[in-house]
Amino acid sequence: MIYHIINSCDVTLWGVSQQERIRKVLTKVGDFSECLDLQQLASGGKILILRADYLFEANVIKNLITQQNALLVSSCHKKNPAAAWVDTDHCLEVEAILASGNTANQPTSVDTVTPQQLTGGYDPRLRKYDLAHVVQVTEQNKQIIENYLYDKSYKGITDLVTKWWWPLPARWTVRKCAGMKITPNIVTGFGWLLTIFCGFAFYYGELVIGLCAAWIMTFLDTVDGKLARVTLQSSRIGHVMDHGLDIIHPPIWYWCWLMGLGVNEITFLSTTMPVMNWMWILFAAYVGGRIFEGLFQLFFNDISIFCWKPIDSFHRLITARRNPCMILLTLSLLVADAESGFMWVVAWSVLSTVILAVRFFYACLVRMLSGRLESWVENIEPSVSQSNLAVRLFTGYPALKTIAPLLSSD
Repeated sequence: MIYHIINSCDVTLWGVSQQERIRKVLTKVGDFSECLDLQQLASGGKILILRADYLFEANVIKNLITQQNALLVSSCHKKNPAAAWVDTDHCLEVEAILASGNTANQPTSVDTVTPQQLTGGYDPRLRKYDLAHVVQVTEQNKQIIENYLYDKSYKGITDLVTKWWWPLPARWTVRKCAGMKITPNIVTGFGWLLTIFCGFAFYYGELVIGLCAAWIMTFLDTVDGKLARVTLQSSRIGHVMDHGLDIIHPPIWYWCWLMGLGVNEITFLSTTMPVMNWMWILFAAYVGGRIFEGLFQLFFNDISIFCWKPIDSFHRLITARRNPCMILLTLSLLVADAESGFMWVVAWSVLSTVILAVRFFYACLVRMLSGRLESWVENIEPSVSQSNLAVRLFTGYPALKTIAPLLSSD
């Protein structure tokens, strides 16, 4: 496939020039090569023509190139032409339309499409309703568009720490990293070092120091993903590093915490057992929860278990993943003792896994009786269903509010 960029734009978004951003977006869509001179094109082919001064996201382009001949207009109320996917026979004619912003001479064989027609619906990768907007990039709009891209980088359904504690400081940190050309993999690598340091600190009983390192690591775990998405620097190795770390380190931390307590037995709810017995219970609960999550996605159309019904999405806020368990460990040092903190994590991990198991087997029953399962997010339109708390919390509603001022402008 071939593409051609027209016009120019000196504005950078998150440190990335518009021309570079377009090229990075296209690499996510397919195998594109750039055409610098439309006069050289042979007839009978297809070409993607884009204005450099508009924001394009991968899902917009991916769906645009499935059309026969289409002129993509902006999300703003005047619907200015921004891009086109057309036969090469029409390329010069359509290029003139895009350059002038005047659709009066649009060929009858070329249909007009909007971003709203091309995108929307449930995105299983980010667990939210994903509607993309095409808006003009100007120096005056830069801050709004950067904030929009940042808001869109967040998963709709995640834990309460990631959703409510980290966004504001992470935005500042991401901006600094982008300005200093610090890559997401560097941030992830530093997070790995903190993870190891935290484990040693817990093991040797330096729980406060370990918790400080752990909280910084969890913060960087938010920063690297957001930095990768807003600067379009996602990579396979970065994905493996980030998600591999997320899966492996929590039970190791809990074991190190347990070793740092220096006790042989723990009594909990009138039950006394050797510490390693409690650790095996925690490990079984942790692995069991991950297994039920994986089985749900495997059996039910790649839907996350936390995206099936709103109650599952609310459970994700506090489910026994690292961040909610970190809250339990921190509170234990503040109001009780480190031994109690470990047992709170054990108890909550077991209860959370039981909830996941019940939801999984209930889903199996529903599947047998009713057929295909659907995520509750699939048929949501955030701009319409704003009164629903679950919609406001778990869809793309925050990004929609951010970009709203530009949707009513030229």
